[in-house]
Parts: sequence; structure tokens; C-alpha cells
Amino acid sequence: MDKAFWRGYNSDEGVITIMDNKSILALFFVLIVVFIFSFTLSLDAIANNNVMYGVYAFVGFVVLVFLSLFQSVFLKKDGVAVAYWFRTLSVISLIVLIWYSTRAGSLFGWW
Repeated sequence: MDKAFWRGYNSDEGVITIMDNKSILALFFVLIVVFIFSFTLSLDAIANNNVMYGVYAFVGFVVLVFLSLFQSVFLKKDGVAVAYWFRTLSVISLIVLIWYSTRAGSLFGWW
């Protein structure tokens, strides 16, 4: 296969397609599921002093913030309307990450 095929170049239309609408929506719903799992793990880590769940929740929130912000920037550049929802998910995840970091840090004695 041609290298242009793997980069998403469609020779019939002469455009580069990175993701279609189904892939964008699927990624958005996967990120929502990651948010739900991270939030549940963070609540369990705070309630039961479980440090491992706390680490999983922290990593989940950080990945969620960066991935949704990254996706939002590229979708906004292409003019896709879903970019707003990725940006909103990134902001909400960042707010919850800050809340969780301060709560977990004081509970676990990190500061």
C-alpha cells in the first residue's frame, strides 16, 4: 500500500481525512467512560485511603485532560463543532483533577 493511504490521504477527493464523525464521537464517549472510572476511583481512594486507586485516578485525569485538550485543538483547527465538547470535557476534568489533587494531597499527607 501507498504511504499516502496510511496518512489518510484520499486520492479520489484530494483531501486528507484524519478522523470521521463516528470515530470522533466514539473517542468522546470513551473519554466520558474514562472520566467516570477516574472519578469513581478518586472517590474510593479518598474514602478508603487506597493509594493505588489514587494513582490510577490521577493518571486517568491527567491523560483525560491532555487527550481531550489535544483533540479539541486539532478539531477546532478543522472547524468541527465537537471541538467545543472536547474543550468542555478538558476543563471539567481539570477542575476535578485540581480538586482531587488538593483533597488527596492533604489526606495522604503529601503536603
